[in-house]
Amino acid sequence: MPKVLVEYKDQARSRIVDAARKVFHRKGFRTATMEDIAKEIGVSKGAIYLYFPTKTALLAHVQERSRDRVVAAWARLLDSGDVAEGIAHSIDEIFSGEADPGVWHELVAEAAADPEIRRALHDDHEQDLAAMTQFLDRLVARRRVRKLRDTATVAAIILGLLHAAALDYMLRGQVEESRRTLVRELRYLLEKGG
Repeated sequence: MPKVLVEYKDQARSRIVDAARKVFHRKGFRTATMEDIAKEIGVSKGAIYLYFPTKTALLAHVQERSRDRVVAAWARLLDSGDVAEGIAHSIDEIFSGEADPGVWHELVAEAAADPEIRRALHDDHEQDLAAMTQFLDRLVARRRVRKLRDTATVAAIILGLLHAAALDYMLRGQVEESRRTLVRELRYLLEKGG
């Protein structure tokens, strides 16, 4: 396959994922349709189905793109910067209002009745856990944090803290207080706990 065609397909897939993220944020996952996403970028609904067979498959790619951005930001912490602050920045999209934590909670509720969504969320969580565990192992190897007794458990706790901070912000709307609490908890875990 010619390189130009591969690049075109990658660009088209990327445009669809970006549009889906915006539409899911604006309308919520349940009410968003593939047609809404197609309209967002000016293509036919059929064009989207060429790349993504279901809305849930598209959701998985939206989550993957988000994780890739976060992991890239974490990589900068391997050499310098405040690790707790850097990890807390993982949810800046939520604190800034760019991403709606309500969409994630909606997905969790939908997962109870939809095995495809449940599988997508499970896979996403496992990938998040693997990325966090690998990141922590790299931090320990570079002596950016102290040696951890059980890296996988600390990774799971950090993901839980990120979710709790997003929920705290969603319920109280206090960005600075939610962020300060999260940073304090992360510092404790990475310096004294774990």
